[in-house]
Amino acid sequence: MPVLPRIATLFWLAPRALAPRALWLRLALLMLVATGPMLGLLLVSAVGDGRRVLDAAGEQALQMARLAGEQQNDSLQEATNLLAVLARVGVVRDMSVGACGDLLRDVVADHPRLNAIAVAHADGTLACGSRPGANGLYTGDRPYFQQAMASDGSRAVVSNIMVSRVTDRPTMFVAVPIIQGGRKTGVLIASLNLSWFSQLGDRLPVYGDQLVQMLDSRDGAILARIPDRSVRIGTTAPDHPVLQAARAAPSGGVVAAPDLDGTRRIFGFAPLPGQGGDIIVAIGFAEGEVLAAAQRRSGYAVVVALGSVGFAVLAGWLVAERALLQPIRSLSAAVQQVGTGDMTAHARMNRGAARELRALASSFARMARRLGERDSRIARMAAQLATSEAHHRLLADTATDVIVRLDPEFRHAYVSPSCQEVLGCLPGQLTGRLLSDAVAAEDWPLVEAELVQPLAGGQVTARATYRARRGDDVVTWIESSGRRLADGTGYVLVSRDVSARKLLEDQLEDANRQLRVLVRQDGLTGLGNRRHFDDMLGTEYRRAMRMKAPLALILVDVDRFKAFNDAYGHPAGDACLRAVSAALAGALRRPADLAARYGGEEFAVLLPGTDEAGAMATAVRIQDAVRAAAVPHSGSEFEVVTVSMGVAVLAPGGDGPAALVEAADAALYGAKRAGRNTALLTQATPA
Repeated sequence: MPVLPRIATLFWLAPRALAPRALWLRLALLMLVATGPMLGLLLVSAVGDGRRVLDAAGEQALQMARLAGEQQNDSLQEATNLLAVLARVGVVRDMSVGACGDLLRDVVADHPRLNAIAVAHADGTLACGSRPGANGLYTGDRPYFQQAMASDGSRAVVSNIMVSRVTDRPTMFVAVPIIQGGRKTGVLIASLNLSWFSQLGDRLPVYGDQLVQMLDSRDGAILARIPDRSVRIGTTAPDHPVLQAARAAPSGGVVAAPDLDGTRRIFGFAPLPGQGGDIIVAIGFAEGEVLAAAQRRSGYAVVVALGSVGFAVLAGWLVAERALLQPIRSLSAAVQQVGTGDMTAHARMNRGAARELRALASSFARMARRLGERDSRIARMAAQLATSEAHHRLLADTATDVIVRLDPEFRHAYVSPSCQEVLGCLPGQLTGRLLSDAVAAEDWPLVEAELVQPLAGGQVTARATYRARRGDDVVTWIESSGRRLADGTGYVLVSRDVSARKLLEDQLEDANRQLRVLVRQDGLTGLGNRRHFDDMLGTEYRRAMRMKAPLALILVDVDRFKAFNDAYGHPAGDACLRAVSAALAGALRRPADLAARYGGEEFAVLLPGTDEAGAMATAVRIQDAVRAAAVPHSGSEFEVVTVSMGVAVLAPGGDGPAALVEAADAALYGAKRAGRNTALLTQATPA
């Protein structure tokens, strides 16, 4: 026979042999045997309670640290999307101080997660921004500015945490280049509001001595600390226990160790997204104060357990054969009735029943009654749950957005009926199929990178805009916002049709493109205007200097154009200029050659990489083309419209574009003095 049953038998038989009527002694001994293990378990549990409380505090600190990372990630996502839109706005691209500054101030006022937005020239000087006092500041030495100027503009550049030169406070910067005409003309910069860090301390549970701090894992610098009683901001602690733990667990974790002020704390730590794991947020609770609460609860439990055991032993002497057996049988019968489902059963106590048993019988009756009430409540709750599920199903079924539940493998587990309007197919046609089946093949890599991989990697939310294949073979633009379910059973996706918005964005881009063309084009002739010519002259001059190549310029003047206007009128004069422009443009052979209206009846032809022979050959073609147009001119000795041309070639190492224009202008006057309808060549004076 096992040892414990033998001990129990001895406890029961020994008192009976000594005193057959001493039931209270037997009961007292049995209570000691029965309650001994319970008391031991309570003591062991009290010891283990401290460990559980410490673990719970560490998990709480870890979750708060990760919450900080999520808030920072939301701020980065908001800033990135906002800058992508602002980089296309005309007043931002033009960097006009008034309109640009007003717009950026309104945007910052609507986005409290941002400190400021500014636009910098390509040389790093701030042109305009939401803070007028920052205009003119130099940012060209900032790494984020240099990275943005070197990028292709497909992704935003995010800086490390640094001190702002405007607010003198720690912040992070997001930057995107402004690209016009295939070249970067500046950088759009947003400064993030890091006030969430100071607000984080207000959300912590009350443990008395608690700490929030931000550390740089590269050099151990203390970037921020709340409260900062004994440690100054900027102090370096490369061997801080949090940094050592972060190297072993880069994604975050919990560590218990002494802090710089000597207090042993339980730290929860996590990296800030977008910082390459360099910036660590750590939240610490004083271990002694956390344990103090657990010890008070454990002490109370031990006192209660000891009191219960003492009461049980003391109550044993009140029990007698007659006072126990009959009430116990009555209770047993009542229990059996309750076991069959009859919650109206109750135990009948005789007058000799012990007071404890009477209380037990009364408690049993109340328990049976409460069980009956509980069954009724459960039935009502089941009905309410069914109604609630029906309401949620109704909301999902009537929503205009498509609501989808995906399993961990990104298969459609549930699809709301609105998919028929948005995606052109019934819910059953998508259920059980992969998410990639509903995405246009050319956009799936984007969806996988911006939506699938972040959610699968543990990110709580993600968003992507892409083209989807409808059931009717029509491609439509979709914006999807995903959220990871807390229990890890899958994801929820809310999708909407944004085709109209994409169309407006494309139309805006086309309008901007047309505007850029109109700004560079002469309205009458369709050739480049004077502004475009001046820009291209400077560009081609610099290229010629780099390549050590010649640059030719032909100035063209319509002969006796005033007499033509006097004879035929200004409408005919406009038609004459258009005819000359068409002949001039048709005489050019290379895409790099530029024809522009220089002013009035004068035109300019810019010929990169062209020597004297090539320039004169082009001038002859222009002269022949104008004569071939055969525009009548009664005031000309040639009876048709003709042109005089001055040709100049700037050799490598020449004085500059101004010298080229002066040489061509002098040659033009020489051609007019020579009798018009001719071209005269001269060379710009070398340096």
